[in-house]
Amino acid sequence: MIDRMNPRPFDPVAALPPHTTVLEAGAGTGKTYTIAALTAQALARGQVTIERVMLVTFARAASYELRSRVHERLRNTATAIDATLAGIPPTDPDAVDADLCAGEADVLTARLARLRAALADFDRATIATTHEFCARLLDQLGILVDHDRFSSFLDDPDQLRAQVIDDGYLAWMSSGRPPLPLPGAQLIGEMSLSHPDLPLLDAPAGASPDAVSRVEFATNLRREFEARKRSSSVYGYHDMVQRVLMALTDPVTGELAARVLAARYDLVMVDEFQDTSPAQWQILEHAFHGRTRLVVIGDPRQAIYGFRGADLYAYLAATRRADDYFTLNRNYRSDAGVVQGITALFGQANLGTEAARVALGDMHAQHVEPRLAGASPKQAAVQIRAVEPQSMLTAPAGRKAIMADLVAEFDRLLNRAEVNDGEHWRHLRPSDIAVLVRRRATGQEIQRALIAAGIPAVFTGGEGVFASSAAQAWLVLLSALADPRPSVLLHLASTPLIGWSPRELADADEDQRTELVTGVRALQATMHDHGVAAVYEELSARYRLPPRLLAQPDGERMLTDLRHLAERLNSAERRHHLDLPALTAWLAQRIDQARTSQDDDSVRRLETERRAVSIMTIHKAKGLQFPVVALPDLADRYSGSRYDRGWTTSMLHVDGQLSIDLYTDMSSDREAIKQAEEQAEDLRLVYVAATRAQSRLIAWWANTKFNTSTSPLHRLLNADKDSALPPALNIAGGRHPDQWPLDRQVVDVVSVPRPSGIASVPRSADLIAGLAARKFHDHIDRDWTRTSYSGLTAGLHGESLPPGSVSPRDDEPDLDGILADPGEVDGPVSPSALQPNGLAELPGGTQFGSLVHSVLEITDPASSSLDSDLLEASARMLRRWPVAQVPAQGLATGLASVLRAPLGDLTNGRSLTDLGAVNRLAELEFEMPLGRASRHRAVSDLAGLWADRALVPEDDPLVDYGAALAGSAAADRTLSGFLTGSIDAVLRVAPAGHAGAADSATAQFCLIDYKTNRIPVRPGDHLGPHSYTRRAMTDAMIGAHYPLQALIYSVALHRYLGQRLPGYSPAIHLGGVGYLFVRGMTDDPSAGDRLPGVFLWHPRPALVAAASSVLAGGDPRDSQ
Repeated sequence: MIDRMNPRPFDPVAALPPHTTVLEAGAGTGKTYTIAALTAQALARGQVTIERVMLVTFARAASYELRSRVHERLRNTATAIDATLAGIPPTDPDAVDADLCAGEADVLTARLARLRAALADFDRATIATTHEFCARLLDQLGILVDHDRFSSFLDDPDQLRAQVIDDGYLAWMSSGRPPLPLPGAQLIGEMSLSHPDLPLLDAPAGASPDAVSRVEFATNLRREFEARKRSSSVYGYHDMVQRVLMALTDPVTGELAARVLAARYDLVMVDEFQDTSPAQWQILEHAFHGRTRLVVIGDPRQAIYGFRGADLYAYLAATRRADDYFTLNRNYRSDAGVVQGITALFGQANLGTEAARVALGDMHAQHVEPRLAGASPKQAAVQIRAVEPQSMLTAPAGRKAIMADLVAEFDRLLNRAEVNDGEHWRHLRPSDIAVLVRRRATGQEIQRALIAAGIPAVFTGGEGVFASSAAQAWLVLLSALADPRPSVLLHLASTPLIGWSPRELADADEDQRTELVTGVRALQATMHDHGVAAVYEELSARYRLPPRLLAQPDGERMLTDLRHLAERLNSAERRHHLDLPALTAWLAQRIDQARTSQDDDSVRRLETERRAVSIMTIHKAKGLQFPVVALPDLADRYSGSRYDRGWTTSMLHVDGQLSIDLYTDMSSDREAIKQAEEQAEDLRLVYVAATRAQSRLIAWWANTKFNTSTSPLHRLLNADKDSALPPALNIAGGRHPDQWPLDRQVVDVVSVPRPSGIASVPRSADLIAGLAARKFHDHIDRDWTRTSYSGLTAGLHGESLPPGSVSPRDDEPDLDGILADPGEVDGPVSPSALQPNGLAELPGGTQFGSLVHSVLEITDPASSSLDSDLLEASARMLRRWPVAQVPAQGLATGLASVLRAPLGDLTNGRSLTDLGAVNRLAELEFEMPLGRASRHRAVSDLAGLWADRALVPEDDPLVDYGAALAGSAAADRTLSGFLTGSIDAVLRVAPAGHAGAADSATAQFCLIDYKTNRIPVRPGDHLGPHSYTRRAMTDAMIGAHYPLQALIYSVALHRYLGQRLPGYSPAIHLGGVGYLFVRGMTDDPSAGDRLPGVFLWHPRPALVAAASSVLAGGDPRDSQ
């Protein structure tokens, strides 16, 4: 039985337990270091291989950092072992490296080999966010989960959610049920649809009829929301989690689903586990607990995301289920004085509730000596600055006093303090200081006060860029470009983009108005010809945006936002192919959404990178650290009625279950639970904020009439430090600061006078550096792009693609009937071959091509019910890819002929039906880097490979293609950036005479590509299998530049097999290429070996290797 209240210290050198382990990691104790060290240990000792490791964390940025840190750890540990084997052991290894470098030479050699193998295959590790983790599980569960893999992920459900709420409200109000006010209905809808997995609490006893009806209204909205997502074939984050959980808890197939996932991974580690939800813990519990090594790492004291549905109870449930429970209690971030001061401030306080206790626990500092000097005469690292409490202040007066003292204290620190940055002592800089606030408004006020006093400051936790005035200016500009009426033009002139003052607007003469119209017309032409990015560049030059805005007080902020929005608009324009009206509507929608939500990409960028005080919300500061941390508003919490603003909804725990309460009853037991849980999270906010400090922590307190008594800092300052109960929720009045129960040896309490205002303070010469433009020394690769076969050949078929507008599965231009002349019929023709097959007369176009691809992708050719499967798949995919005049039965009949047609020596005479899905990998997407930093190749280098007869012999059917490619407009296109695509199918082909699933060790791997092109026919003839002769198909291949596509896909397959197939040899395993012109294929035996519709090409492995070298920026001779 483990002791949850007293976990054991964790030893990273000790063997990792083979079951479920909880690591409780205090702030600054090196969670990421520990995860990387445990991964290196397990890999080096052969407990796991890299592809069987899964590391999960909360946010996308954290997953990037974790990936980088783990890779760095593996590389450094491998280097240390390698040096030890060479007789040069590392001079100062950490405990993990020292342990792994100890042993006999053969043991170390084996560890080094395992680490090098892990580094070589590092991309096979699963290092993902929580939602990426669920997405992978959906893919791995296959038919065991109720999920349509052809549905689309809905990253931003706000619009759909708003539509459901509005429609549901109208339906409700017209149904005769008890009326609901619109604001209340919107609150109910937002809460119930944002957390669809949480149960809705029934109305309290004696509630009014309208209150009782709220659950019914919310339930109706949830049902409609789910129905609309299903009918639109979209799903969101919550759907991923719930579908995986339902698969794992299914009474029939749940156990099988769990075994499938557990068999995939030998080591699963989940970081930031205190921010998880009950459903996410249940997924981990059902899939991995008791089946594989599961390590969850978190800090319950940092559980501050309750408003997002994160549930501290889920973390505590994991600790109860775990087989081992350890703690990381050595703080590598903060000086000993900070650790001691924080311990004195919190004492034995419970940072949870009576039902969910969270203690501060023991903490030991790695940094014994202070790294800040000259900051305070008393030298205490933690300081409480208390505004003199002669009488209660109003909240604004208290904030004014604190702000004035904060500015003065920062000036004193910046002029007197020195900090040890690990290399030497230096003057404290503004960038060494962080101000952490609860309210954005407070942060903005402090920023203005610091700037006014001559201290540079940036606010990084504010509203999103779409909520800024710059977004409104862009909306006016786009509206003016779409509809340049005089009133709209004058509105545009008043924005920062043009910059007319009210006086200039009033006094503008005819010439000035004409000049404005001329400028807008020029911008219209630029928008039409080059897009929104070019509009911004022309606007900047024409109206002198940088010099004009930077001369204004907040101009740097405005210029940063305008440029950020230009990038977002350009991205949306290119990605979604938006014209001007659609782009205007897109921006208007994002502005509207920004009023209620904010995504990662809309967070405003810093307006300056110079040395400045960082101001941010506490939530934004999580995971960061600063030498000096200031907390100005932790004694400022409004304690009036939560219902002053009308209806409210909330989440709370009832019987241990996180639930949604849609009611407002101040006297209910639920209200007591809400208050206790919210104020417990307030205490954890203090912990998160305080533990960002490395060397100095400063907090302010003022005694205000309404905002102090329930504030978390006030409660801590007045709480009994020996009590394990949560501090009282409301401490009216409280003790005088002189009587606060604090250890004055480690916490200073400084009395702050009430100032009359904030004065500008003189800056020391060290902080006023001369302005100079930063020099850019790097090289910008202007040829860099993300492209595909379609991008490389764009314009060669009378079509063009905008740069960057490629996705792997869109790599298929519409080339119906391209360039091929009617060919001679190959030999005698059977009567049936002269008749059109089921596909020959069906319509063309890219939509039809997508339809055919999707049906073939989801159908198992070896199914015993192939005809009915094809009919069902055709009907299903026609709903997704509707094409007029294409009957499901006709499509299914034609594709049955395709699947049963023999493929010649590509597959040793087998058809796709003979091979089946077990030997087929459908839609293999790839992304290959192009070129090197120092050298790029061009398409002409690929064309040149065809001139080498050692690579392309005279009897090659595509021997003439090199000249065609070299003479095309594509020849000069540079190969720089990334090349993407999707291979329709890779086939695993067993040697002739082998039945059943092929053995990868002896099989060949070939690729096929489905084509729906028509072949031109002579007047009076009709399209049929006889039309697809070898000559006709060769002409079509060369005319459409399909050989380039085939070579690129062969390179992708070559690289894929090199990474995934043990003992891979191109000469043995790399097969040929089959282009299947489906309209001409037939399973008629009388066709013999002519294979109508089947074009086969067997590029030499040396050609594929040479092309791979060219695409990588190398010399084709390097591959020989």
